[in-house]
Amino acid sequence: MRRLLLFFLFSLFLVPVSGQQKWTLEDCIKYAVQNNLNIKQGMIEIEKAQQNFRQSKWNMMPSVGASSSAGYSFGRTVIEGDLVSQSYFYNDYSLRASMELFNAFSQQNQISYSKFRKRASENSNLNAIDDLAFSIMNSFYDVIYFDELLKITTKQKELSQMIEKKTDVLVKTGLKATADLLEVKANLEKDELVCIQTENKLASAWIELRKAMNLKPDSTIALSKNPYLVGEDENKSLNIMSLYGSHSSWSPQIKSYEYDQEASRKNLSIQRAAFFPSLGAGASYGTYYYPAGGNKDFAYQFKANQSQYIGMSLSIPIFNRNANNTKVKLARLEYESTKVKLDQAKQDLLYEMITNYNDLKASWSELTQARKQYEADTLAFNASEKKYNQGMINVVDFYTAKNRMASTAGLVLRSELTAEVKKRIIEFYQGNRFWEK
Repeated sequence: MRRLLLFFLFSLFLVPVSGQQKWTLEDCIKYAVQNNLNIKQGMIEIEKAQQNFRQSKWNMMPSVGASSSAGYSFGRTVIEGDLVSQSYFYNDYSLRASMELFNAFSQQNQISYSKFRKRASENSNLNAIDDLAFSIMNSFYDVIYFDELLKITTKQKELSQMIEKKTDVLVKTGLKATADLLEVKANLEKDELVCIQTENKLASAWIELRKAMNLKPDSTIALSKNPYLVGEDENKSLNIMSLYGSHSSWSPQIKSYEYDQEASRKNLSIQRAAFFPSLGAGASYGTYYYPAGGNKDFAYQFKANQSQYIGMSLSIPIFNRNANNTKVKLARLEYESTKVKLDQAKQDLLYEMITNYNDLKASWSELTQARKQYEADTLAFNASEKKYNQGMINVVDFYTAKNRMASTAGLVLRSELTAEVKKRIIEFYQGNRFWEK
């Protein structure tokens, strides 16, 4: 048992660290939402809007305050008509309450304004999360694309290295000319350059992904690519206008603009209230202690010097240097601006959906044809390789077939990933926030 236990403990240290968990697209998006700095800032803005909304409701309550002052007087003063030198202590106390009774519903409109601003902030942050999710998705598939493309270019480079060796043997045996070997070497260098360029693009794609996820620049994660492609016929019957109608009814982007418009409308009502009279009520209670003359007992003066007040006030605006009129005009222009922004956002969303749907159909058509072309190019390359080894074609014709096959392989890869991205976007329009599952 002791040997078995030692063997078990020793085996724990032999577990390869390279077997780290692979991150799916959903994992990357969830991590980014939790750690992205812009999203955190958006949450702060939501809390600020929430506090403003609460305060606007508290503003409906009466205002109550208390005050007291104390001092010490010395020097000459008048007491019962005589100028005497006397020092004494004095203080006073007061309690006040006031409440606005009517101000052309300005406070009620302020509450509605704050509520719409809060909802606009919530939807704006939700839209920011959606934008971040698709930004992560684009960066994620950029990494996948250049990583897979690097495998294709590396395979082409290895193939050129193998051809170089074969051609060198054929040159030495007199079956190929030296010019053929030079052409092979030139194409090998070209393949090496393409590999370097692809590696650099892959490194840049990783930088963008780490930045969007708020990962450390030197952090390393492994990505998992799961096939997601579906048949084109699933979307042939899709009515894009009907989809636009349903998506725009809950789209956080559109909702944010709608709430901005409602907030601007309430702000216009708030500014208009400045033209109407305002009515308020107030009450106060006060007393003071003044020992210079009369009964100097503190309790007696505190009671004898009491005063109470209750009343109402009416304020009527007459002329304010045209400030109120200017504020109303500016508020009306802001309201008109929000209407235009909402219409522009709806138009942009419609054409964005049409473009993405068209891209999905186009990418699937390209993918179907690219796969057929890749099969044909592969067969053509295999035939060219045999002919080249037998000396039936020159090196230029051979590399033409080789490069055409590599180009088609890259086209297949790009079409696959484009179709996958566009399919996820269409499903998002249908209400599928796939990263939340």
